[in-house]
Amino acid sequence: MELILIFAGFVAGFIDAIAGGGGLITLPVLSLYLLPGPDCIGTNKIVGTVGALIALIIYSRKGHLQLGKGLTFVFLVGAGSFLGSSSAPYLPVQYFKILLIILCPLLLLVVWNKDKFIHEDLDHKISPWIFITTGILVGFYDGFFGPAGGTFMLLGLLYAVKLPLFVALAISKLANTLSASVALATYSSRGFVHWRVGLIMTVGVAVGSFLGAHFASTRAHKIVRPVLTLIVLLLMVKLVFNL
Repeated sequence: MELILIFAGFVAGFIDAIAGGGGLITLPVLSLYLLPGPDCIGTNKIVGTVGALIALIIYSRKGHLQLGKGLTFVFLVGAGSFLGSSSAPYLPVQYFKILLIILCPLLLLVVWNKDKFIHEDLDHKISPWIFITTGILVGFYDGFFGPAGGTFMLLGLLYAVKLPLFVALAISKLANTLSASVALATYSSRGFVHWRVGLIMTVGVAVGSFLGAHFASTRAHKIVRPVLTLIVLLLMVKLVFNL
């Protein structure tokens, strides 16, 4: 059974390093070993933290991390996440899921619009309001609902903020690393983290994330769009079957 955890971790780590959304693979597998709920989510934070950190290190070493924009974006995501998690008890999650199902096909159209996908200009002016709004909105989504939160961070940085692909990948991994590590500490303090199960899966995640980030660094413009498509389709399946 450990081999299933490691293999699922490898696939999730590879995909997550490229476009986020690895939790759409790891959470269902973890639910086979643990009860669905806080234990499953908390244990998954080990996987999320390690995978995002490895990808971040690789993208950073290749010079893609713009730390100023990255730290600002992380702060905005954190603020949005606080608002989202605080609003969760008061907003109807069911309607939110239906809205996402409607939006997913539109996201696929955007992802496959080549002219909007690739940005090479590092020096273009970024509207501060668009940057702020994007960070808060994707953070709100991550705090309120969560599945494929890292993918929405990447999409926001690519299409709303219009950052170059590699810079967007690096900043999304920075945000993922910090948010996952904070969540891991919180779940662990409440006894919801099963370290043995999580660390076994992390073996596969570490290898997958390492290879995925290296692969994306050489073939990003060919591989990121198909992987984003896969993640959006997985999200649609999850939303439909969990209604």
